[in-house]
Amino acid sequence: MNPFLALIVPLLILGFVYILIIENKGLPQWMEQLSDNSGTIWTYGVITITVLSILKYVSG
Repeated sequence: MNPFLALIVPLLILGFVYILIIENKGLPQWMEQLSDNSGTIWTYGVITITVLSILKYVSG
């Protein structure tokens, strides 16, 4: 059941986003505003994941 969900849920999300982009002939306004901040979000996310991975490795 878990592999089924791991494949279906991302495909449904990608399909929904694709439909939004096609119907609006571009990104919706809220997606454009979110993408303006996405560089900062990705940077902090990658730093957080890296730090947590290092802490897990050191503590284990």
